[in-house]
Amino acid sequence: MKRQYLWSTMMAMMVITGLLLTACGQPAAPTAVPATQPPAAPPTTAPQPTTAPQPTAAPKAKTFIFGAQGEPVCLDPAIITDGISARVTNQIYEGLVKFDKDTTNVVPSLAESWTTSDDGKTWTFKLRTGVKFHDGTDFNADAVVKNWDYWKNTQNPQHAAQIKAGQTFEYYESQFGGFDADSIITDVKAQDPNTVVFTLKEPQGPFLSNLAMFVFVFQSPAAIEKYGVDTCKHPVGTGPFRFVEWVPDQQVTLEKNPDYWDKANMPKVDKVVIRNIKDNSQRLAALKAGEIHAMEGLNPSDIATVKSDPNLQLLLRPANTTGYIAFNYHVKEFNDLKVRQAFAYAIDKKSIVDTFYPGTGQVAKEFQPPALWGYNPDIQDYPYDPDKAKQLLTEAGFPNGLSQITFNGKQVPLDFWYMPVNRPYFPNPKDIATAIAAQWAKAGITVNLQTIEWAQYLDKRAKGELPLYMLGWTGDNGDPDNFVCYFFCRGAEPKPQEGFIDDKDLSDLLLKAASLTKQEDRKPLYQQAEQRIHDNVWRIFIANNQPPLVLLKTVTGYIPNPTSTEYFNTVDITG
Repeated sequence: MKRQYLWSTMMAMMVITGLLLTACGQPAAPTAVPATQPPAAPPTTAPQPTTAPQPTAAPKAKTFIFGAQGEPVCLDPAIITDGISARVTNQIYEGLVKFDKDTTNVVPSLAESWTTSDDGKTWTFKLRTGVKFHDGTDFNADAVVKNWDYWKNTQNPQHAAQIKAGQTFEYYESQFGGFDADSIITDVKAQDPNTVVFTLKEPQGPFLSNLAMFVFVFQSPAAIEKYGVDTCKHPVGTGPFRFVEWVPDQQVTLEKNPDYWDKANMPKVDKVVIRNIKDNSQRLAALKAGEIHAMEGLNPSDIATVKSDPNLQLLLRPANTTGYIAFNYHVKEFNDLKVRQAFAYAIDKKSIVDTFYPGTGQVAKEFQPPALWGYNPDIQDYPYDPDKAKQLLTEAGFPNGLSQITFNGKQVPLDFWYMPVNRPYFPNPKDIATAIAAQWAKAGITVNLQTIEWAQYLDKRAKGELPLYMLGWTGDNGDPDNFVCYFFCRGAEPKPQEGFIDDKDLSDLLLKAASLTKQEDRKPLYQQAEQRIHDNVWRIFIANNQPPLVLLKTVTGYIPNPTSTEYFNTVDITG
C-alpha cells in the first residue's frame, strides 16, 4: 500500500510540473491538419534516441615483402640479363604477349590479338586501347616502334649512349640475330595507332615466345628520352605496380598502379617491397619472424624444416634451370679437348646434387632440362672417374696436374669463380664450388676460389675476364632456342659467343633450327646440337633444379612460373 500511494503522488506532481512548464514556455507553432482528418493521436510511447552513424574504417593497406638473394643490377629490361633485376621489372613493365600462369603458353598482354602471314614473315598485332604509361603518356603503336628502335638501332641516340656507358642489349642481339641490318626483323611499322606490323627476313620458330620474354617489354618513350643512361634507376612502364624508390643494398619499393588497364587483375596488395637479403639462413629467419612474406633461395638442409613448419608453405617452381661451369677459351689449356674432358670426369655430380639439391634437383648431362622438347635422352654423361681424369691430363702434357694456366698470353694461377648470390640453378654457390674444387683436387686439378659483387661478376663474365666460372640459366620462353642458340649461335659478324667458343658448325645447326616453324622439324636439330656440345665438352652441366619458394601460410595467389616470370598482382595476404 505504501508503494502504491507514493507512486500515485509522484505521477500527480509530474503532471502539474509539465503543465507549469508549458504555460511558462513559448507557444508552439500551430500544426496544419487536413479538414477531413481528425487530429493525430499523441504517441503512446516516447521516441527512442537516434544513434549517430559511425564512419566506416578504411581497409588496412597491404604490403607484400619479398626476400631476394641480392641487389638488382638495373631496372631497364632491355639491358638486363639477371633474374634478380627481372623480378622487379616484371611488376612494372608489360609486353605484347606474356606467359600464362604456371606454363610457357603465350597469351595476350598489351596486344589483344595477332595474325601471321602464310610465309611466316609478317606478324600483325592489334593493341589494346586506353592503356597509359605510369607517367600518363599513351601506350600505342608509336610507343612500340620507338621501343623497338631503342633496342635495335645502334644509331638511336639512347641506344648509342647506353653502349658508350658500358651497357649492352644482349638479349636483343641474341634472340633476333644482331642489330641494324643484321637483325632478322627488318621493319616494325605503326599501321595505325592501334596496329603494329613486324616484317622478318625469314620465319623464326620461337618469334612469339621471344616476344613473351621479360626483356621485350615497353617503357615510356618519353622516359627513355628524359632519363637517357639513367633508365636503370627510373623505370616507367604500364604494369600493375609503379616504381617508388630503390635504396641501394636494401630494397626496391613499388606501389599499386590505380590506373592499371586490366581492371579484372588489379593488384590485391597496395605496396610491394623487394628486400635484399643475400644470406639464405638470414632470409629464412626473416620469413619466420614475419619480417618478409616470401623468399627464394633456400638452403637444401632447410627444406625439411620448412615442410614441418605449420606457418610456412613450400612451392616448387617447375624445372627450367641448368647450372653449369664455363671455360674461357682465351685460356690456352682449355682449347685442348682432353683437358676439358679431365675436368668433366673429375666431378661427382650425383654427390653434388644429393648434398645441395635434396628433393629438388637432378644431375644435368646437357644444357636443356628434360622438360624441354629438344632434350636428347640418348646422351651418356661423363661418369665420375678421377683416375681417368689424371690419365687425360697426362696425355695432354700435365703429368703433375694442372694449377697454372696461360690466360691471354700470361702464366697465372688457375682461378675458379663462383657467384656471390644464390640463384635457382646454384642454391648455395660457395659450398658447391668448394665441393667441386675438392673433387678436382683428387684428380690433380688445383684451383683458387674467387668471387666478387654480383654486378661486377656479370660484367667481368661479359668481358671475358673470368677464366673458369660458375653460372647458369633459367629458360626465358620454353623454347630450346633460348637455351642453346642464346649461348652458341654466332651473330651476323662471326663473333664468338660467351666464353669465346667459336663453333661454326654448331651455330649453323642452331640457326637452321630457329628458322623452321614446325616443332617436329626443329627437334632433331636441337638434339644433334646437344650431342655436339657434349662431345666437345664446351661446358660442364651440373644440375637441373626445381627452385623452392617459401611463403608464409597467410600468402595466397603466388603462381610459380618455369621461366621465373612471376607477377605479384595475383598475390594476396590474408589473416
